[in-house]
Amino acid sequence: MSDWHVDVPARLGEEVGRLTPGGRRAVHDALARLAKDPRTGAEEPVTGAEIRRILTEPAADNGDRITLLYRVHGDEDPRRVEIIFLLAGP
Repeated sequence: MSDWHVDVPARLGEEVGRLTPGGRRAVHDALARLAKDPRTGAEEPVTGAEIRRILTEPAADNGDRITLLYRVHGDEDPRRVEIIFLLAGP
């Protein structure tokens, strides 16, 4: 069990709703990886910000990869990952 909490703001619900079923599954799998430990498997932090990014695996139905931008709050209790934005595309 993870001790990281992943916060997905309600405002992203509409964006997730626009994804294909395969895209939603890819986002789910990426969120599960972040819940295990958001500091591993991520791309380098975005220069000049405390934001990191992670790419999903290609969606099973259309091959799209989704980028999730997030911030790690490891010094809080409970430790949490804040999803900032997601970008979908081929």
